[in-house]
Amino acid sequence: MKNLVLLVVLATTLAALSLKAGWIKTYGGENNESGRVIQETSDGGYVVFGNIVSPAGSSDIWLVKTDAQGDTLWTKTYGGQALAYCYSGQQTKDGGYILAGYIEGAGAGAEDIWLIKTDPEGDTQWTKTYGGYGYDEAYSIQQTDDGGYIVTGTHDGLTDPWSGDMWLLKTDSDGDTLWTKTWAAENPTMTDAGYNVRQTSDGGYIIACYADFSSATYDGIVVMKTDDKGDTVWAYRDTIWFMECVAQTTDDAYVATGFNNHDMFLIKLDSEGTLLWKKVYGDAKQDYRDFGWCVQRTPDGGCVVAGQYSSYWTEYSSEGGDVWLLKFDSDGDTFWTRTYGEDAQIDEAYWVQPTSDGGYILTGSTETWASAGSDLFLMKTDSQGLIDAIEEKQIAETDRDWQITSSIGREIVLSYTDHPHGFHAKVFDASGRKVDEIHAVGESGTITWGKCYGCYGPGVYFIKPEWDNAAPQKVVLIR
Repeated sequence: MKNLVLLVVLATTLAALSLKAGWIKTYGGENNESGRVIQETSDGGYVVFGNIVSPAGSSDIWLVKTDAQGDTLWTKTYGGQALAYCYSGQQTKDGGYILAGYIEGAGAGAEDIWLIKTDPEGDTQWTKTYGGYGYDEAYSIQQTDDGGYIVTGTHDGLTDPWSGDMWLLKTDSDGDTLWTKTWAAENPTMTDAGYNVRQTSDGGYIIACYADFSSATYDGIVVMKTDDKGDTVWAYRDTIWFMECVAQTTDDAYVATGFNNHDMFLIKLDSEGTLLWKKVYGDAKQDYRDFGWCVQRTPDGGCVVAGQYSSYWTEYSSEGGDVWLLKFDSDGDTFWTRTYGEDAQIDEAYWVQPTSDGGYILTGSTETWASAGSDLFLMKTDSQGLIDAIEEKQIAETDRDWQITSSIGREIVLSYTDHPHGFHAKVFDASGRKVDEIHAVGESGTITWGKCYGCYGPGVYFIKPEWDNAAPQKVVLIR
């Protein structure tokens, strides 16, 4: 019976992989709701960290849990009578969730950073506030390898968050502060903020930010690398206004996206912070702006960016704009770009995440598909950014002089011939994280991968040989 169940599950998995059907779902009421971060969860569904207008007309933090098709399993709100707003969150190692943003009037100052830790059902386990007497906001949080959290944002603004200092805050698993670091420009009214932080492979941190702006050179720090104690290792300065998101790539470099006055920027830095390339994308028409809000690395060595395309800006407000999704190679050249929405409506994606089936999941705010006002949306696409059902091309079983002879199973088997220097490849999970390397010294041979039961869980992986232009191949481990 156990083997029969396994075969049914495997058949279902293969059907989902071979036929990709995208979808769009919206969530919200009569007011304005938005999703800030989305993540595929360990059960195959999704969790969205966002915001909803409360019955009192204020803002509450909103946690939405869905199944794999975007159908709601449960929702939770946090904030009550106080104004609360979420910018970031993730599923934690214990299956619960951590949320970060700010709350008014619940701590020492006008606004304080607010962390909420929940169990897997979204019920609160603890909350913590951090800050001074002014305005403090958290824009990004990530659980670190030690089980604690790293947070970045802005600290102790005098009149608003934008007059504060860039802040990096490290806590233990209970939210208790271990250390903090601040960076500021000489002019106290200038904006200094960290917008996105991620732990790097060396245990330190990479931050997308806007800090230490110089009116003399008209530039500021937009990407900063620190060690594990938050001390600066290097800082990259540029005239780009805001760098919103940064990710470490499969070759241990960094890609970051943001925007200037009118255009979306994508840059790549090497491991020492030296600029490798800088690209600009967007609508060339005057008064139209394009935003890059989130960048994620992909298993093929490139990256994917989500944001907003062709938003028309007047002196006082923005009008229109479409959800924007772009796929790049490792040199910043586009494989494809997609826009979604109607020109007269405001639609924007704040986060994108590669999914285990090779596609993408996005969240943000939409007027096009909203029931009223603007709603939080989820958008699931296939590997080409398409929403309509399409037949995926089958994985090529041969690629020059190597082939995967068993692409699905408890172990993956591949063979190769005529490699004088042996066979060498990297293995990535569905999020683009390198999980293993394959090395064989013989000129020809057969390799079995996936035997290490404690090293990899069941799921989709990609094997990419280490020669130029080699296409990654998808395999599926089952246990």
